[in-house]
Amino acid sequence: MEGQIQNGRRPAKVSKSSGQTKAQKTDDSIMGTNNSSIVSKRSVERLYFPNEPHFFRYFVKKPLRRSPLINRGYWLRMKAIDHVVKQFLEQKSGKQKVVINLGCGYDPLPWQCMSRYPAASQGVKFVDIDYKDLMIKKQTVVKNAPELNSMLTNLNIIQNGDILLSSDQYLQLGCDLRDLKQLEETISKVVDIEKCSFLFTAEVSITYMPTEAADALIQWANKLPNARFCLLEQLLPEEISHPFAKTMMAHFDKLGTPLGACKKYPTVAAQDRRFRSLGWPSVLVRNLWELWGAGDFLDSSERINLDSVEPFDEWEEFALFGCHYLLLVADNVSTESREAIQESSKKNLDGFKTSYTESLYSEYPKAQGQRRFAAPLSLKSEKKGQDLIGNFSGMGLNTRVSSCDVYSTDVHGFSSFDYQGSHSWPSSRMCHTITEIGDGGSLLVGGRTSPDNSIVDCWVYHKWLNSWERVDDLPQPRYRHSAVHLGNGYVMVIGGKSTSRTLVDDVMIWSRQGGWVKCSAGSNERPSPTIGSSLVIYPKVLPSDSPGSSFGVIAGGIAEDGLVQEEVWEWNISQHTGKQPCIGFKFLGSPNTKVENGATLARFGAQALIHQGNVIVVGGIVRDVLLPLSHEICSSSIEDMTRAGLSCSSVSVSFEPRPLLIGTSAISNGDNIIIMGGSAVCFSFGTFWNKGCYTLTTEHSGDPKSGENATNDTSCAPWKFVHTFDAAAAPKSSPTSLSSSAPGTQILVKVSRVKTDSSAEFDKILDASKPVILEGLDIGVCTQEWTSEYLKDKVGADREVVVHEASSENMNFSSKNFAYVTKKFGDFLDEVEKGSKLYLRSLSAEKASELPADIVKDYPAISADFKLPPELASVTDNAHSSPLRISGPVNMWLHYDVMANVLCQVRGSKRLLLFPPSDVKYFDFAPGASSSGINVFENLSDSSLSHTHPHEVILQPGDVLFLPSLWLHTASPTSGMSVAVNIFFRNLRNGYAAGKDVYGNRDLQAYEKGRQDIAKIVKSFESLPTDVRGFYLQRLADEFMQKAT
Repeated sequence: MEGQIQNGRRPAKVSKSSGQTKAQKTDDSIMGTNNSSIVSKRSVERLYFPNEPHFFRYFVKKPLRRSPLINRGYWLRMKAIDHVVKQFLEQKSGKQKVVINLGCGYDPLPWQCMSRYPAASQGVKFVDIDYKDLMIKKQTVVKNAPELNSMLTNLNIIQNGDILLSSDQYLQLGCDLRDLKQLEETISKVVDIEKCSFLFTAEVSITYMPTEAADALIQWANKLPNARFCLLEQLLPEEISHPFAKTMMAHFDKLGTPLGACKKYPTVAAQDRRFRSLGWPSVLVRNLWELWGAGDFLDSSERINLDSVEPFDEWEEFALFGCHYLLLVADNVSTESREAIQESSKKNLDGFKTSYTESLYSEYPKAQGQRRFAAPLSLKSEKKGQDLIGNFSGMGLNTRVSSCDVYSTDVHGFSSFDYQGSHSWPSSRMCHTITEIGDGGSLLVGGRTSPDNSIVDCWVYHKWLNSWERVDDLPQPRYRHSAVHLGNGYVMVIGGKSTSRTLVDDVMIWSRQGGWVKCSAGSNERPSPTIGSSLVIYPKVLPSDSPGSSFGVIAGGIAEDGLVQEEVWEWNISQHTGKQPCIGFKFLGSPNTKVENGATLARFGAQALIHQGNVIVVGGIVRDVLLPLSHEICSSSIEDMTRAGLSCSSVSVSFEPRPLLIGTSAISNGDNIIIMGGSAVCFSFGTFWNKGCYTLTTEHSGDPKSGENATNDTSCAPWKFVHTFDAAAAPKSSPTSLSSSAPGTQILVKVSRVKTDSSAEFDKILDASKPVILEGLDIGVCTQEWTSEYLKDKVGADREVVVHEASSENMNFSSKNFAYVTKKFGDFLDEVEKGSKLYLRSLSAEKASELPADIVKDYPAISADFKLPPELASVTDNAHSSPLRISGPVNMWLHYDVMANVLCQVRGSKRLLLFPPSDVKYFDFAPGASSSGINVFENLSDSSLSHTHPHEVILQPGDVLFLPSLWLHTASPTSGMSVAVNIFFRNLRNGYAAGKDVYGNRDLQAYEKGRQDIAKIVKSFESLPTDVRGFYLQRLADEFMQKAT
């Protein structure tokens, strides 16, 4: 049994007049916790085990899809229990094996085992035990489900007594686990205890019992001659003071099912002592976060494969969950000796002159200041000598925000922060970086909306103008990256993700002069690609450093296999201001996080900064363990690191109230470190938000007034939230394309030509979602063979085809200035070569109105001449259709395709104009239409199109154009007859409209449903006066636009 998901079904409330005793009410509440648990497990079963029989379906009437965090957490729980049971089943034994599920609820563990491990389950008895009322309901389900009862032989449904169902493989017992005498008598009726080997499983069940009763049950199980006990339940590794623990315990207290065991046995060491004191000689206990990274439990491929099921980026919250649950396996017959676990040492290394002894707290006004995964930003103040700090964008209370929270030490003297510029403002995002590049401002890089929707745009904030400027886009979008200022306006970016499954394995440097430049590798020794690593630059050049070089440290991060890396590396860049910068790495060490009790720089999601000559890391998560309060903030001396290789000291801070240092923004200012925002979803128990800002003040042995702000002396003044500046008044910018600087000055961007040598490289191009021309690919002999005569001979000159016959060289789908005519294929080719305005877009030869085109089936005589090269494996694997296109001197209308596609130019040449999806608003697309009536070849210079972002493509024979989903495009032949093959492919995991889609351009299901919803909304206003209706519909339209960015 388990606690409720917040939106799950809660136990029915019982009125005081119902006559139930307090004990009966508690029992009902405990039974009620089962409901939500099985709904979550059913969600996991449907998504993560598609190729296995589904058994939770018989106990869950209405399936719900849980969030990725809940799904992955329950997957790990289910995997942990399955791992222990499988080991028991496969272990050789001369005794009959009995698996007893204590407090089983509706868990279908017996059927899962019999299905997954049929050979190992032969002769095994599976016994489910829980409250009798609950087991009677489970009995009914088994009796009425042939898929369940057909797997059982000699099935007997019993109406009276504690044995409710019996069979050769499976039994149901309705017992009170507190009554050990009755429990033993009942078990003795169905098995010979002396001749059996027992495995007891208790997954979040006996923790609801009075602790003394649970201890007695554990002790009784040990008295059986051959027994193993598997316990999975909650932990309090940092006691109740930790924000996750506080949220979790409050949740269960509210349900009326307090967790007794974890109060008495809060840590893995305490649980180890518990079982040993109750007689179990062999005990192995680990929290689930440590289990996640254990090689004897999961290998890298299993962890990596989970990312293919659904996008996931809730690593901090997953680690918090895992650190608050344990898996314990005790054995009373094992010959393996394990030492008792000792409590983690409260390690606190001294050796630095600087210590942090005070934390000043400033509470937020109600519902303000609360955001996570934002980024700190140094702001301009109208008042001389007054510093302002912003916390920009991120996830707000309910959704992502594009606003900026402003902080100051002088609340009363604060002069409002007014946005003066008229330019665009970055769209809402999270997991981005903002890096100061000197007094002039800061560089914002990337971020994401969702794990599969990363952002490519970059912005410079001009501090003294209070304005944002769009600068060079990243070569490919990324989030969860790390960035540092190298000096003189150069910013280095390393790591990150472009999609939920794709890590970015390069180092880039941006400057105003050169845009983005890729660093070459100085050696083969380098850290693995990671996300969320700690990156800092040494604040001064050491004597051994060469001119033009920059040095720093990179540590931790999460690698592709979902593990926090424990390595610490020194990096150095030479010639970063040149056209060919080079980066090298030196391995400093790999401290054991568990041994160090988290006192390490190697973290994920920490805030890393330089403060008074030391490297400081704030919060985040580490490998295997929960960061203790004493080590949540760590410091490392740069001199000691470069001399001794590695050194790290914890920072003593007296936090009150204790913050959750997840998703925070931290910045150094003079003697202070300011910590803003921060929050985490505490699994299924609720969301914890930091409710204020923390100012850490530094004591040091030097001049107490030293530092940049000596004249200001704000070292004793707490930083406070004073204002939120919402960008609603500023024009929004799309995160997908570079804005033009002024009307009428748009630049015709030449689409890049690239060569790709592998499918992995092409997948990176897909992730970047920007058009490119792929050259040098082998698409077959078609480029030489497909002359008019060859095509007539192979296809058949008399074969009839349906073609567009245009009255003008510019076809317009809206005005239909063309006709669909049937011609013989030979005649069609002859007329095209003579200059007739004809266009062929092939259709299915089998069912033209129902099936998409397939060149292999529709033109088998020539299809072997064309091939997709292995580099485009993702296109082949996800192909939807492959029409043949043959065109005379006629232009295609401007349109977009919902599916991504590659256009393979075979004969002739072609010019295309492309526009990013964000330009759709400029081209008068009718609601529900995918085509525009505007002729961009003639009207591109019109003032109405001055804010568009045209991209030009010239295709020659053998070129392959990758065209991302939703990019607007139109084409015109430039040299006689043009022949091409167009491959449409599914590039989204889901969301496509149900039903047939012959042309690959049917809008996504969400859009089609949205249009229906809009019609309903408009209809609901029909009874109102025109001005009132217009007023509210306009407000709704504005709200839509805000959500769109």
